[in-house]
Amino acid sequence: MRDAVGEAGSQLELEDGARVRRAGATDLRAVLEVRRGLPITAASEARSSGFLLGSEDSRYAQLLARARVWLLELGDEAIGFTLTLPDPILRASPLWAQRPTIAWRPGFDPDAELRGRIAYFDQLAVLPARRRRSWTAALALRALAELVVDEGHDRVLTTTVLEPVTNRAALPYLAHLGAHKIGQLDEHYPGVGPVVSALHMIEARGYHAYVEGLTEIEGPNFSEIVSALATAARARDPRVLDPPVTE
Repeated sequence: MRDAVGEAGSQLELEDGARVRRAGATDLRAVLEVRRGLPITAASEARSSGFLLGSEDSRYAQLLARARVWLLELGDEAIGFTLTLPDPILRASPLWAQRPTIAWRPGFDPDAELRGRIAYFDQLAVLPARRRRSWTAALALRALAELVVDEGHDRVLTTTVLEPVTNRAALPYLAHLGAHKIGQLDEHYPGVGPVVSALHMIEARGYHAYVEGLTEIEGPNFSEIVSALATAARARDPRVLDPPVTE
């Protein structure tokens, strides 16, 4: 299989002046500005755009130093970001420590299923006024490609909120990646309080199946993926959903 990231490297040029690049410690202000533009919604459900739950500024500073962060920019303006945790960071995180308290799906054996390299897709955020289907999809897939292709993770975990606000916006996108719900957990977010979340798992093969189905190329490089996303988005291809922001 060819390298599914290829020449994308640490920066990826998109159409109409947008780009995706790796973020570092000096990008804290840009990340926080995007974060503050995506507060939790007051509605009981989020079906189309999703939302971003609260997190302390200091946590973002720590994650920029240790986690994987990609920034979506339009000109000199930051309009979105992703935040993911590779295997060693995930296993040292509070989320991993919660495993004994997670209500696992009947028949799911966490000891067996969570072997190998496991990553966590923590946050995907794009400002609504600047959101474009192909840009947001490219940002999300670049973060996944880093985890699955660059770093060889076998599975990627992520969560969607059930209470106090139900985030249904992420579910169609997760379905295209072959994700399935594996459990439910109770969390607490600063400024929000108790939160009940569903835990989902994306298999590496689900990522590969999605991009190869979209491009009709085995093991596409990332330039080919971006080109296919832009073409499919213009054609309103249902496989190119506008990925919602995630918690």
